[in-house]
Amino acid sequence: MTAVDQTWQARRTVGPLVQTVVHTATLLRSWSRDPGIVVQSVAFPAFMLLMFQLVFGKSVTALGSGESVYGNTGLVALVGALYGTIATAMTLIAERDSGLLSRMWTLPVSRWGFIAGRLTAEAVRTGLATIILFAVAATMGFRFEQGVASAFGAWIVPMIFAVGVAAPVIALATVASGIQSVQLLGGVFLFLLFFNSGFAPVSEYPGWLQPVVRNQPMSPAIDAIRGLTEGGAVAGPLVATIVWTIGLLAVFGPLAVRGYRRASQGS
Repeated sequence: MTAVDQTWQARRTVGPLVQTVVHTATLLRSWSRDPGIVVQSVAFPAFMLLMFQLVFGKSVTALGSGESVYGNTGLVALVGALYGTIATAMTLIAERDSGLLSRMWTLPVSRWGFIAGRLTAEAVRTGLATIILFAVAATMGFRFEQGVASAFGAWIVPMIFAVGVAAPVIALATVASGIQSVQLLGGVFLFLLFFNSGFAPVSEYPGWLQPVVRNQPMSPAIDAIRGLTEGGAVAGPLVATIVWTIGLLAVFGPLAVRGYRRASQGS
C-alpha cells in the first residue's frame, strides 16, 4: 500500500437525497448572507404589500371581489418568489464565472441533484418569506378564516409556484452571457404583476385581455390562496397551479440540466 493510499480514503458516491439536502442547506446559508436576496425575498414583498393596501386597498375592495388584503397578500407572496429567483440567478451566474460550478461538477454526486437542490432551496426560501409576509399581512386584517389545514395549504401554494418559475430562470441563467439577460426578466415579471386576479378582479380588465389575465400562472395561484384563507373556490385554482408548475418543469427542467452541465464544464 502506498503512502497516498494510507492518507486518502476512497471516494464514495453520495445518494441523490443526501446530496439534495446538503446542496439545499448550503444554498440557504449562502443566500442568508446575501443582502440582495434577503431584500428581494423579505423586505421588498412586505413594502409592496403595504403600498398596495395603502394606495389600492379600499378601491379594490369596493369592486366587490372580497377584501383586497387577501388578494394582495397572495399576489405579493408570488411576486416575492418571482423576484427572488432573479437574485438567486445572479448568484448562479457568479458561481459559473468564478469556476465554482466546475469544481462542484467533479464531485462524485448525481448531476440532477444540483438542480433538485436549487429548486428545493427556492421553495424553502419562498416558504420562509411567505411566513413573514403573512405576519405582516395580519396587521392589516389578513386572517386564516378557513382553519389550520387551509392555512397550511395557503402557505404551500407559493412554494409550488416558486418551483415552477425557478426552472426557466435557472435555464436562462446557465446560458446567459451576463446578468443583464436575467435582469430583463424583470420586465416580464412586471407584466405578470399588473395583469392578474389579485391586482384587480378579472372582470375589470378589457374583455379581450381577460382570458390572458385569468389563465396566466399567477392568477390561479392567487385564487387558491384567497380560497384557502378568505374562502372561495380552491380545487380548480389549485389544480391549475400544479399543472402550470409541472408544465414549466417539463419544458425547462431538461434545459436547465443541460445548461447546468455546459456551464459547469465551461463550454
